[in-house]
Amino acid sequence: MSKKKKKNIFLIDGNSLCYRAFYAIRELSTSSGFPTNAVYGVINMLKKLQKEHEPGGLVFVFDMPGATQRHEKYEEYKIHRTPMPDSLAEQLSKIKEVIEAYNIPICQLEGYEADDIIATLSEKMKKKDYEVVIVTSDKDALQLVCKDVKVLSAHTLGEKLYGDKEVKEKYGVTPEKMVELMALMGDSSDNIPGVAGVGKVTAEKLISKFGSVKEVYKNIDKITSESLKKKLTEGREMAELSRELAILQRDVPVDLDIRTAEKTEPDKERLTELFKELEFGKLLREVAPTEDIKKKKYELASSEGEPEKLLKKLDKKKIISLYIDGDPQEGKITGIAFSSQEGEAFYVPFKGASLVEKIKKVIEDEKIIKAGYDLKEEIRLLKANGIDLKGEEFDVMIADYLVDPSMAKYGLSDIAMRRADYNLLDSSSVEWEESGQATLDLSGSKEEALACERSDVILKLYGVLKPMLEEKHLKKLFEEVEMPLVKVLSGMEEEGVGIDIKYLKDRSKSLEKRLSEVTKRIYKLAGEEFNINSPKQLQEVLYDKLGLPATKRTKTGRSTDESVLRKLAEIHELPHDLLEYREMNKLKTGYYDSIVSLADKKTNKLHAYFNQAVTATGRLSSSEPNLQNIPIKTKLGREIRKAFIPGEKGMELIAADYSQVELRVLAHLSGDKKLINAFKDGEDIHRFTASLIFDSSLEDVDEKMRSAAKTVNFGIIYGMSPFGLAKDLEISVEEAHKFISSYFKRYSGVSEFIEKTISQVKKKGYVTTLLNRRRYIPEIKSTNERLKSFAERAAVNTIVQGTAADLIKVAMIECHKAFQKEKTKMLIQVHDELVFKSPKTEVKASAGKIKRIMEGVIDLKVPLKVDVECGENWLDMQPVKL
Repeated sequence: MSKKKKKNIFLIDGNSLCYRAFYAIRELSTSSGFPTNAVYGVINMLKKLQKEHEPGGLVFVFDMPGATQRHEKYEEYKIHRTPMPDSLAEQLSKIKEVIEAYNIPICQLEGYEADDIIATLSEKMKKKDYEVVIVTSDKDALQLVCKDVKVLSAHTLGEKLYGDKEVKEKYGVTPEKMVELMALMGDSSDNIPGVAGVGKVTAEKLISKFGSVKEVYKNIDKITSESLKKKLTEGREMAELSRELAILQRDVPVDLDIRTAEKTEPDKERLTELFKELEFGKLLREVAPTEDIKKKKYELASSEGEPEKLLKKLDKKKIISLYIDGDPQEGKITGIAFSSQEGEAFYVPFKGASLVEKIKKVIEDEKIIKAGYDLKEEIRLLKANGIDLKGEEFDVMIADYLVDPSMAKYGLSDIAMRRADYNLLDSSSVEWEESGQATLDLSGSKEEALACERSDVILKLYGVLKPMLEEKHLKKLFEEVEMPLVKVLSGMEEEGVGIDIKYLKDRSKSLEKRLSEVTKRIYKLAGEEFNINSPKQLQEVLYDKLGLPATKRTKTGRSTDESVLRKLAEIHELPHDLLEYREMNKLKTGYYDSIVSLADKKTNKLHAYFNQAVTATGRLSSSEPNLQNIPIKTKLGREIRKAFIPGEKGMELIAADYSQVELRVLAHLSGDKKLINAFKDGEDIHRFTASLIFDSSLEDVDEKMRSAAKTVNFGIIYGMSPFGLAKDLEISVEEAHKFISSYFKRYSGVSEFIEKTISQVKKKGYVTTLLNRRRYIPEIKSTNERLKSFAERAAVNTIVQGTAADLIKVAMIECHKAFQKEKTKMLIQVHDELVFKSPKTEVKASAGKIKRIMEGVIDLKVPLKVDVECGENWLDMQPVKL
């Protein structure tokens, strides 16, 4: 008869796990500014434990603030430990709430450390015939290891468990001798002193030979090394004290019904509330209940004549939602799910000329409002199949983004959960039998049922988000800017921009050759070959081998970032070559090779994506590739622009760029008279600012002074600190402080505007742009000074940059209208610049029209100025003489 397997209980050192989680995940917070990185990290570690180790039960054990018996014995016990970071302390109670919602018991007792509680629980559980696994990063727990007690490192949560054998391999002594070892070698993490000058190796040899601290001192005359004997003699009192401090108590009066530690089901209702509050979208969807799709009225058209019958239901409807099932890359539509009433939807296959014509009639009916998700993608897909989306449109993704642009995710499932408490099914949630019959009593395929649900949810979200837009005064921005822009961007993505593939490939080969040469130089200067892209190996070469000064440290060691290398390049040739290597490598892989791979192989056109729902300020972003990040500061970087061409014979590119638009917006918003007059008078604003802050005449301003003023001008918008300015201008912090003070003294209106903006965000919790775009900045209420400082900078930057973003969006819409029936087409938007292609014979006329439109989109207190250039490619351009 086989022996019954014991249940295993995991005792988790809560503080140890919290610290690990806190430092393992970069900053994460809710839209209200509450930090959540540690909470999220603990949940992930808990899930990893459960998945990889399948514990029979769990208990979390926490320290409580205040003195313990060890502090009474030794005042300096744990004195070197830095206080818990404020951001972690702030999350601790929420971490405990989450643990309790998982129905995992928490043990903590005033006056006792978690280690002692764990030791006591281990003893109790052994007697009750449980196997115990202690999860901690403290090595003092290793003294508890025995046949039924193992230790798992909180650092890795890996497969390796510390039993008798593993402890002996690592420390050279058995678990019961760990106390003796620590008494001699000490423990720096807990400030257990040990014997001064006695390390791990010496302590291990002594305990292996004599067995205990007591026996070491009983046989001290047998120790041949006089220096060691002296250390032990002088440190006897500390050794004995250290031994007392290292011994874990196994009789703490902790009250825990061990049966509650056994695995139980989590309280999903409570977890749903918590994950919603903490804005953990993915985790929320894992625990939140899904709707019973069987109760929905979803119809999947399968028999002949049924699709037409279902489509007829949409006649005279004011609003419908649609969800397209297809492949955007191939431009193919499989079917479309429609909904005109919540809880109801139907799926129509996209096949047969007659049926497609009926679908087209519905989608092109201008009297029907169409609600969808990411309509830009759907517009392109429909257009590829000969259908134009007409009538008023409502994109729930754009609407949700406008309501709160600070959210991290705008996926349909995220929005559904956030705005409607609806947990969308995914493919893995729906069981389908091989016959194709859904266990949800829906005939057809899984994709058809899911498309119906998505269409239904989109209609539901329309009902939720439409009044929210009105309530927050965002309706006009949504209807007159963001939704018209959807079609503009869709057209730009469809059109694409021509790419000179040969040029890119030639440049890539040239860079590859230069990279090889630079690599050889680096190896020669280093005196060895190494992985140049490995920070660790680079640290060893720069600092250990070459002995260069390490001026900056990060979590991973001595920094090798660009700012550090620039400093080191002043004293050694190798860092200079490293900077050259990095620039060329980044350009080759990130742009030259990447653009070739992304370009359409048939047309040699690049169809980048323009994203509306990404940045918190309202600026557009782009991807595949990120056109906003194409470098322009270096000659090597600018050369990438040469690859962008019209892509058609007889055409040229036109680039129209707003001149200093953010500074002009700042002048308007602040009402500063000097700034306004400078722009009205057509002054070089950087030269003008330099004359003010340096108290000099315009004629005496040199390029260095102008450059410094330019940095200050733009730095003010981004909330640059004296420290940041000092770093950029390579001057002292004191000088930088004087520059900024001088700026605000001369431009007092700007100073007042910044103060007023910060005051308003503190009061309202959000800021608005000129066109009423809203951004919530909850960090303004944070007790963390760093976050609060970020909030103040973000408030000013959002109003200025967000207003500039609104201007160019309006300009794009107006340009699109103006050239809709012409051969001139808008291709690219990058920050404050628009790029078009135009017939060579029409360049001058088109450029003039573009300039007039862009300069006239809005009336400001200062004139908007647009510089217009044209050329065969995006690099070699000349001003257009208008």
